[in-house]
Amino acid sequence: MTGIVRDEELGAPEILRRVSRIRRDGPDVVVDVDAHPAVRLPGTPGWLTGEPVTDQGVETSMPNLPNLRLPPLTASSWQVRVAFAGPRTVRIVVARVGARVLAEEPTWLGIVTDPRPEPVDPRIEEHPDHVTVHAGQVGVRISRFPFAVAITDADGRTVLRTGERLRQVAGFPVAPPVLGDGTHTTLHCELGPEEEITGFGEQFSRLVKNGQQLLLRVEDALGTGTGLAYKPVPVWHSTAGYTGFLNTGATVTADVGHTRPSVLALTAADEAIDLYVCVDADPRTRLGDYTALTGRPNRPPLWAFGYWMGRCRYHSRAEMEGVARGMADHDVPCDVLHLDPDWLVVDRLNTDFIWNTDRFGDRAALVKALDDHGCRLSVWELPYLDPASPRYAEAEAAGYLVRDTSGATARMRGTPTPDGRPRALIDFTNPKARRWWQDLHADFLDDGVAVFKTDFGEGLPDDAALADGTPPRHAHNLYPLRYNGAVSVAIAERTGRDPLVWGRSGWAGSHRHPGQWGGDAESTVAGMRATVRGGLSYALSAPGFWSHDIGGFFGPELTPALYARWTQLGALSPLMRAHGLRPREPWEFGPRTLDISREWIRLRYSLLPYLWQVATESAARGWPMMRPCALHHPQDPVANGLDGQFLLGADLLVVPIFDDGDEPVHRVFHVPAGEWTDLLSGERYRGPGWHSVEVPLDRMPVLVRAGAVIPRVDLPDRFRRTDDLVGLPWTLHVFGDADHDLRLAGFDGTDTRVRIRGGEAEATGGQSVRRQVVRHG
Repeated sequence: MTGIVRDEELGAPEILRRVSRIRRDGPDVVVDVDAHPAVRLPGTPGWLTGEPVTDQGVETSMPNLPNLRLPPLTASSWQVRVAFAGPRTVRIVVARVGARVLAEEPTWLGIVTDPRPEPVDPRIEEHPDHVTVHAGQVGVRISRFPFAVAITDADGRTVLRTGERLRQVAGFPVAPPVLGDGTHTTLHCELGPEEEITGFGEQFSRLVKNGQQLLLRVEDALGTGTGLAYKPVPVWHSTAGYTGFLNTGATVTADVGHTRPSVLALTAADEAIDLYVCVDADPRTRLGDYTALTGRPNRPPLWAFGYWMGRCRYHSRAEMEGVARGMADHDVPCDVLHLDPDWLVVDRLNTDFIWNTDRFGDRAALVKALDDHGCRLSVWELPYLDPASPRYAEAEAAGYLVRDTSGATARMRGTPTPDGRPRALIDFTNPKARRWWQDLHADFLDDGVAVFKTDFGEGLPDDAALADGTPPRHAHNLYPLRYNGAVSVAIAERTGRDPLVWGRSGWAGSHRHPGQWGGDAESTVAGMRATVRGGLSYALSAPGFWSHDIGGFFGPELTPALYARWTQLGALSPLMRAHGLRPREPWEFGPRTLDISREWIRLRYSLLPYLWQVATESAARGWPMMRPCALHHPQDPVANGLDGQFLLGADLLVVPIFDDGDEPVHRVFHVPAGEWTDLLSGERYRGPGWHSVEVPLDRMPVLVRAGAVIPRVDLPDRFRRTDDLVGLPWTLHVFGDADHDLRLAGFDGTDTRVRIRGGEAEATGGQSVRRQVVRHG
């Protein structure tokens, strides 16, 4: 046998090893666990504590076993707290005794809004080698020695287990269940041989994350191809039947079988792991449970689902009015025209709400002029102040700016500045600062500004000392959640309507402040492809209302064909906005592209009744509008990896064309189970299975599920915006032979009950519905 060396001076992280006591504490179950210092073995994977090596499973008969330098056999006290938020959701907190999280409510970081949406009472069963805690449909099994955790579903099937079984050839553990050193805590979970992981926020990589290592830290990603993320979210889904959520603002490293093929390693830059696990075979149910914890979004106003146009930048009122007139002249409906930073006097990474009258004249007059052309006004902002602003000294003197741990005014980080001046950040945890910032929006809202594009928010430094005492390790990632929340509340308070922002950065919980867009995509096929992947990944972690910049924001000159293809994608996205560094108005790309774009924009407006139903469902149930195919077809073995197509609601399958040329292309896509009909061509497809079609530039496959009822509105010849469609009757398009009884959410805010029999419909409620239905197939 090899020699063993004990080094009492060896500093080391700790591994939880032995349960010492179990007790109830109100609705929680508290498990006391002894942890021992551990060392990583030099030159070989594996960890050891100072316990007898045979107790650790080491193969002492290995002939080439190296000398083992063991740490001291001392013990420290950790706690594992088990609580249930509902019949399918369990919370497991793992921390050293004395850690702050053990004394805090689950809502303390502002991510969780309702810690017990469906209270259940756990029961404990003690056994010689383990203890089980059951409530509802979830069971938690905790092994006494060595410490380990397994979570089971209603059928007793294990859906998640820690990695204690995983070892290298000499028996050294390579994935101890919990490893902590006071600043970082790692949870090791075992990945099953067929288990796939999705989620982790707006990641622009492949939808299935196996084999990837992701750094979950809010950053100005500077595009969709840098490996950074504007909206990472520590929420993931497993095909084993669970959804995980880390209730933390700390940076998280998610190693999904990247370092160890059979290990999901989650490392929080924190003293604790605060894990929620939602257990159910249906990922929609799990998303509903997750959003019951963290809040659900309101349904945005109807006009938000129209066509938006923007550019970085419009430089004058005359230029904006020219674009608005152009929309009317080219018969392109448009609901929102967006104004980027040129509205400011000091306009470089600064927002002080001082309107530039030299460029845009009177603000209320601009709003009125655009409204006369059919467009509402969207205005850009960010939460930073430039020292050159007249409002900087006021905010600094009043204590409204973020301080660092030395007491000095903190400086924005992460985004290059054009002049080298440091920008300060608003401290949204200071109630007076929050109120001051919110009140700065009041005059804009009173003048008729419809929405604020809440740009940036990724720049809080790591040494920030926020007014409410949020630990610095949590503050950075929570900043965009608080920023977008403050503006959203300001809009709701001032207007009395459901608010809408257009946010770039986000974290867990950001979905409850719609909407968000995918940041600065490159104007290439790769940028378009990454955008769709980002939207689908975000949908699984922050479900709600998401969009993207049609045409991409920057990069090579955008080809007319790629603009047309991206417009088709935008027309079937939750929200639709064209925006970029250079002009994005459809007439800028030639008459053919204009004709194609107009056709698809009008198609979107005709589908507004359907989009309204999906938006209503999303707000009520906590589901995204843009849905990965696996959300509705989790048993389809290929659905999880489909990140080049998506469902818009349950009934429309959208197949974007990733190409920048004028010629028809062959597109291979997967059709879920059942019969599907192309909305435009009438061609039928049967699934599950793969299909290949030739797609000309003016077409994109949009398939309708058999059994669906798609409400549409017949468009007048020349209409300007969504307001012109309110009050018009809807036509019900029925796919398949079945009759239906359904409830539709009307544009007027009322529900309408509809009874479809044969080719006719009877409707009761405020929304006008045509008696004659259109049947397809």
